[in-house]
Amino acid sequence: MRKILYLDIVNDIKGKIEKGDLKPGDILPSEHELSDFYDVSRTTLRKSLALLVNENYIYTIPGKGNFVCEPTSNHYQFYFDEIDSLQGEIDEVKLVKVGVISPGRRLMRELKIGAFEKVIKVQKTVYIDEDSAQYMAIYLPYQKGNPIVEDVINFANFHGIMEKGKMQFQLKKHLHIEMILPPLEVRRYLNTQPEEHVFMVSQRIVSVEDNMPISFSEFYIKKEYFAISAETVI
Repeated sequence: MRKILYLDIVNDIKGKIEKGDLKPGDILPSEHELSDFYDVSRTTLRKSLALLVNENYIYTIPGKGNFVCEPTSNHYQFYFDEIDSLQGEIDEVKLVKVGVISPGRRLMRELKIGAFEKVIKVQKTVYIDEDSAQYMAIYLPYQKGNPIVEDVINFANFHGIMEKGKMQFQLKKHLHIEMILPPLEVRRYLNTQPEEHVFMVSQRIVSVEDNMPISFSEFYIKKEYFAISAETVI
């Protein structure tokens, strides 16, 4: 029998809340009951509950127990994928360049690395109807011998690599979206005018297990090829 991991417990309780089996205000079974139900130690269970609290699915009242949170009306969830979120039929995803660079201050902060560490930079351009619709720059900490990193260097095929290297539920993604006037390098790849604004989506992928960054990406998208839609969560 497969050993139950703390993330399995998290996903199971999330599923019960999202399906309405556990409703806002409901109290969860005691830690002793949950430990017996999932056949795990109290330490493993408490790790799961702490993550659920951190993600605002439950809250704890000392001496009373763990309760399901009320829905948050201004908390939205939307779908973003660097390829599938584009509006229109993709003609081509063209590799521009793959290289190893020294990080600047922003990359040091986003990837939690030092000034003397190296970073892999993957650059691609996406074409729709023969027009350059999106330019992307993907940054990964360089770790010699890491199979995921070596795959990126050898094949420059980032799309899906992170999901293959780690189970999707073990990853957390942080997004930031804004309208900007892109830098000169991006304008050249997108063929935009100096006064033309584009969407800039920055994405940081971190490991849930240790909260360490796995990658940092910037996606520059022309306005006509990107739209945002979202719905409220629980």
